[in-house]
Amino acid sequence: MVWESMGFVYLSYVLSETTPVYGNGMSLVREVHKDMTRGDSCNTQYWKLSNHIGTHVDAPRHFSGNGKFLDQYPADFWVCNNVCHLVLPPVADKHIIGEQDFKAFEIPGNTDLLLVQTGFWKKREQREYMMENPGFEPGLADFFRAQCPTLKMIGFDGISLSSFASRKIGRKSHKAFLDHDAPILIIEDMDLSGLGKNSRIHQVVVCPIRVEKSDAAPCTIIADIQEEIL
Repeated sequence: MVWESMGFVYLSYVLSETTPVYGNGMSLVREVHKDMTRGDSCNTQYWKLSNHIGTHVDAPRHFSGNGKFLDQYPADFWVCNNVCHLVLPPVADKHIIGEQDFKAFEIPGNTDLLLVQTGFWKKREQREYMMENPGFEPGLADFFRAQCPTLKMIGFDGISLSSFASRKIGRKSHKAFLDHDAPILIIEDMDLSGLGKNSRIHQVVVCPIRVEKSDAAPCTIIADIQEEIL
């Protein structure tokens, strides 16, 4: 088996005024502050945005009164060298992903970042992406902990771990992943569209915006990708 390096790629989306938000919430609002075309000395902007917009990572404090904030993690926490990438069969609207969806996969025990590709990113330009997204069962948190004791984060190509159509289950799922002695941080709305079944991920670096005492933050994610030469 021969692998060829594809170099570094983005696994995160660019933020814009049309970025979809869970439950059709408010997207990015941009205001021009200084504009050189108006005679100002430089160009600057003000931004107004949720800390749960676009590709973002949820910290334990999002669903735990005593959980860590994002700024409490050391820099090396965000570097993942044992990444497992799973491609599920296309997931239907409102489906709650559970253990049965992972029976066909073997997840290495040393995995520190689990990427779950559902195919739902194909609806990102549609209302269904915000309102009818699939979610994850609460029991998956302990299921993954049992298989991968070193798991730090899970990321996927849907807008939230919580299906907007099943928010009660979604709240339990967030608590199951985050409100625990071994929390699994959640990366939502990832851009996994460029990954295929033959993709091998050598390394992933997650770079959240660092704001003091934040329960979540938008992030830029880059990955060192290799492809199998057939």
